[in-house]
Amino acid sequence: MAGRAGRTVSAVFGIVAVAFAFGYLFGGAQMRTGLMLLSGMIAAVAIAAGLRLYRVADQRPWILVIIALLMLTVANAAWFRAALDGVAKPPDLLVVPPQLGGYVFLLAASLMIVLKHAPRDASGTIDAAVWGISLAAPLWEFAFRPQMLRMGVGTAGLFLVLTQLLVLLGICGALLRVARTSESGRSCLNYLFGSLGCTILGIAVVNMGPVSGENASLPALFFAVGYLSLGAAGLHPSVKQLSEPAANLAPPTLKLQLGALGTALLLIPVCGAVGLLIGQPADGLLLTIAPLLSIPLVLVRISRLKHALVYQATHDELTGLVNRRQLFTEMHKAIAAHAGGAPGDLALIYCDLNGFKPVNDEYGHEAGDAILRATAVRITGAARSGDVVARIGGDEFLIFCAEADDVTARALSDRIARSIAVPVRWGGHDLMVTAAVGTVTWTDRRIVAPDELLAAADARMYADKRDSAQGRQHLRTERVDESREVLPDVVQVDPVEAESGIAS
Repeated sequence: MAGRAGRTVSAVFGIVAVAFAFGYLFGGAQMRTGLMLLSGMIAAVAIAAGLRLYRVADQRPWILVIIALLMLTVANAAWFRAALDGVAKPPDLLVVPPQLGGYVFLLAASLMIVLKHAPRDASGTIDAAVWGISLAAPLWEFAFRPQMLRMGVGTAGLFLVLTQLLVLLGICGALLRVARTSESGRSCLNYLFGSLGCTILGIAVVNMGPVSGENASLPALFFAVGYLSLGAAGLHPSVKQLSEPAANLAPPTLKLQLGALGTALLLIPVCGAVGLLIGQPADGLLLTIAPLLSIPLVLVRISRLKHALVYQATHDELTGLVNRRQLFTEMHKAIAAHAGGAPGDLALIYCDLNGFKPVNDEYGHEAGDAILRATAVRITGAARSGDVVARIGGDEFLIFCAEADDVTARALSDRIARSIAVPVRWGGHDLMVTAAVGTVTWTDRRIVAPDELLAAADARMYADKRDSAQGRQHLRTERVDESREVLPDVVQVDPVEAESGIAS
């Protein structure tokens, strides 16, 4: 069904584009400006229809595209009115602000799409957008600007074209980044690239060469086909896959490439000030507008870098679970609240995998990593919504539960043990591990160090390992309270070993 709908959209797009081409080639100025006005309206309606037809959940970026098209339609309406009145061009006030606003909305929409599609590569996507904006600087400085100055274009015209180039190439950079991994949304992306290409060609023809005579219809035709291509992107079934990418459960990867980002940012002042080397004034427009567009992206990049650093400091990279440090932070808060009279008791479950090392040795670390990731998913699925699940190193996991009594903790331990015992399918093999689980509960209304609960749970876990080795497959729960000290034969977890991820 989706394939048939996609072929229908492509066929309709081709027919409408050919019809518009005939209108532009054989019509006058009024026909051309009228068709350009109509193309923007058609694109907005097509995108709205696609959102409704395919029930796209996150419609925000495409709503921004519709708003951008409506703003560009205002500018196109001004050109159409000027053609009807026989005026060479409309007032800049009716053209420049809506066009600038429309392109800024398009940039925001494209960034929303790609950031949602590639959560692990959000920083790379921002970098690609910054590179696109920066690469527009030499294109502008050495190709567009000299020609436009020779043609006598005023400041307003220079400002408009420069902003269009910066925004369009920024969008192109971001979409090229996400295209590497967006197989299911490729058709929608292809239409978006077609729209960008047609728009850039239209800008180039208008500002780089004569548009009189036979060439007069080309810019408007490029713009119109660009609008229609944008509408086809929103109406194509793949818009749903592009707007709602598959969830990525892996943790975000920190990629700090300051050298590449700094090189991109240096292109702008270097190109803007190159005139000073030959005794001409610097390009003030480039040195003003390009930073206004790139600096917000860099600030977002820095914000995401800060978030990534915090995430790495508090989470396990392989499984995405919280690490020992963050677990103890959560435990301190819950223990303090419990001592202050918060309802319920506290429970800590220590889970260690049996048989993990033989599987890791026989099949390699990739198989071991697959088991650890599957274990993290299974424990999280077995735990309650408010429980904190952590990996503290190697094949050791902790589950901290607030408002949990003995019965709740025992039932949770049973669920965890049963879920872990299910084989993990990897590389054509069924990898089997089991879990030794030790559980402690805390009922006393006083402050206790998280290390004490961890030590007691650790002792219960090792007792379970001994019981399992003797053929007694049952879980033992130890209540820790004021009248009982932590077990004397506790095996302490070395914090350095836990943090470095070494299995016990």
